[in-house]
Amino acid sequence: MKELTSPIRFAVIGCGHIGRRHSEKITADSRAELVAQCDVKARGQVLAEEAYASVPYFRSVDELITSGIEFDIACVCVPNGLHAEIAEVVLRSRHHVLIEKPIVLNLEDGERLRLLAKQNDCRIYGVLQNRYTPVFRWLKETVTSGVLGQIYNVQMQCLWNRDERYYTPDSWHGDAELDGGTLYTQYSHFLDLLTWTMGRIEVESAHFANHSHEGLIAFEDTGTVLFRTEGGARGTLFYSTAVYDRNLEVSMTILAEHGTIKISGPYLNRLEHCAIRGIETPQLEKSAAGNQYGGYSGSAQNHHHVIANVVADLLGEPAEITTLDDGLAVVHLIQNIYEHK
Repeated sequence: MKELTSPIRFAVIGCGHIGRRHSEKITADSRAELVAQCDVKARGQVLAEEAYASVPYFRSVDELITSGIEFDIACVCVPNGLHAEIAEVVLRSRHHVLIEKPIVLNLEDGERLRLLAKQNDCRIYGVLQNRYTPVFRWLKETVTSGVLGQIYNVQMQCLWNRDERYYTPDSWHGDAELDGGTLYTQYSHFLDLLTWTMGRIEVESAHFANHSHEGLIAFEDTGTVLFRTEGGARGTLFYSTAVYDRNLEVSMTILAEHGTIKISGPYLNRLEHCAIRGIETPQLEKSAAGNQYGGYSGSAQNHHHVIANVVADLLGEPAEITTLDDGLAVVHLIQNIYEHK
């Protein structure tokens, strides 16, 4: 990989809610520069008239690539089902890529991107932003240290509201090919935290239902999953977007030989219960607020950490990055769950 210098030049592909978030955080980072934006929709349909007025705007990735504008890395913020296709174009043009969650919708696409990155001497970064949440940084250290002893049971509940305010007629949300499923679009961040802290997950059974989204989505809104962790713990995952009116909570409970931990909150961001032998309950930093998207809300606002660490890594500095392998661990788990449909 050729040596890069500050500022790292970013192009943002996809200017919806998340693409605009990327643009904001790139612009706010003193060592990054937003040099191009791209979306299939006209600029006025996705960006305020005064926003990024001096930044070149393109209606296709091909236009961006052939424009002659020099950039170091592209943020892929398009619908899920297009991640692999767009990332492939970027990698073939010998640019690094930062791909929003889920990194791809199947493992085969991921392996194809891995080969392209190697052939073109490029790096692939994933957006697994909830790893920067203070409570989960603490949990990762706690589990890794072994102070909990044998972990017996892990329970995760994901209870969000996604209704007609989210699944609008003009949106890709809910489409089988572009969305991929509830676990990919709504809960992949939390499944990443599960695999990050507990290791590889073996799915034993799964059951699905669509309680309140008939005609809105092409897949389930609710699922119950039984699994076993790499360390031998039994686990359950229950998720649903059939929660009335607004998000309820996401929670993770760990029962272990020497302790019990429960993390909860709308974005899995609050230490609710901590009883560990010989350890006092920690005083943790406050988590970032959730992203607000009008009628609905999403995960904690940690994109600034993602951008800062990608910049540091491209400059050859120590960085906490998430890679293709990190993203594919989540895809592997979701694929295994959906195989039980």
